[in-house]
Amino acid sequence: MTFRGILKGALTQLPIELYELMVRGASRRPLPPVDFTSRDHFPHRGARIEWWYFTSVLTTPKRKAPVGLEVTFFRVKTLVDSVIVHAAVTDVEGQRFSSTGMVLPVHIPFTSDAQTVIALFGNQIGFNEESNSLVIDARLRGLRVHCSCAIRNLMAQGGGGIQEMQNSPGDASYYFTLPNMKTEGTIVLNGESLPVTGLTWHDHQWGNFNAVKMKWDWFSLRFDSDDLYVMLFNFDRWGTTYGAGNIYRHGQTMRVERFQVRASDVCMARNGVTYPVDWEIRIFDSPDAPTPFMTAHVRAMLKGQYLSSLITPDYWEGLCTIHGEIMTPVELDGTRFLDKKVLDGFAYVELTGYER
Repeated sequence: MTFRGILKGALTQLPIELYELMVRGASRRPLPPVDFTSRDHFPHRGARIEWWYFTSVLTTPKRKAPVGLEVTFFRVKTLVDSVIVHAAVTDVEGQRFSSTGMVLPVHIPFTSDAQTVIALFGNQIGFNEESNSLVIDARLRGLRVHCSCAIRNLMAQGGGGIQEMQNSPGDASYYFTLPNMKTEGTIVLNGESLPVTGLTWHDHQWGNFNAVKMKWDWFSLRFDSDDLYVMLFNFDRWGTTYGAGNIYRHGQTMRVERFQVRASDVCMARNGVTYPVDWEIRIFDSPDAPTPFMTAHVRAMLKGQYLSSLITPDYWEGLCTIHGEIMTPVELDGTRFLDKKVLDGFAYVELTGYER
């Protein structure tokens, strides 16, 4: 193992062990029902872990291919509040992935602006209630981001916004998604200014759940032209797997009770960890259905979309393409039957815990 690997292990292990100790009892307490409001964009001080994820599929006049953007704020509470900011840009045309981040080990949750959700040294999320929009600002090494994201739909994940996190009763989180925020703004990458427009998927999740020492596959499938959005994840903790998800279409949400993922093709990160970069997904409409009603082939647009930090666990998070099919009801001469509809779109995929 390299010196950096030894140092990284030392810097990450203590906070992980401390967090696990803090949530050992709290994670087993059942969560009361929730009805999300605009106040839920803001931090929940009773939660020991909380994150605001933004993943965007954007276009710019300066590129022929899409540009992917990830901006994430993590808040972790052990003995003190700590805040982490990660940002990454996928430049498909330039075949370049750029990532950066910042950590504040002790964060004092004070803002003078009622519209500020969370802030860290010029990096912040703002909420404008009048325009019902979220504003992302990131000022990190080699990267500047300013994007305004207009909220359109809310997708409550899990059962009514309460998402189980593994095969342990009570280990759950509050979780909602804004899957199709209309986005416009500017990305400045290594001195080049890119005016961008497109759509952003936002996840906000919080609770006192176990989120460490876990292998995690997360998929956000986006078929914007069909107003169809799918969230799927697999958890693997101590060899026990748990998977779930939701499908959102035309304002209606359907829980995914069963799905299968077969991964192929891989890339190797600089630390030697191997990540899959190609997936075949089959979604079934009931636990015992013999055939899937939806299939999707997801493939990374760039293989090396992994984020590495000295003091946080590494993970792969990247922009992907999707080609799929869904069975849709069709009526012909008074007869109703199912027909295949071809789907094309984009996805973001997150993979964590692959170093274990």
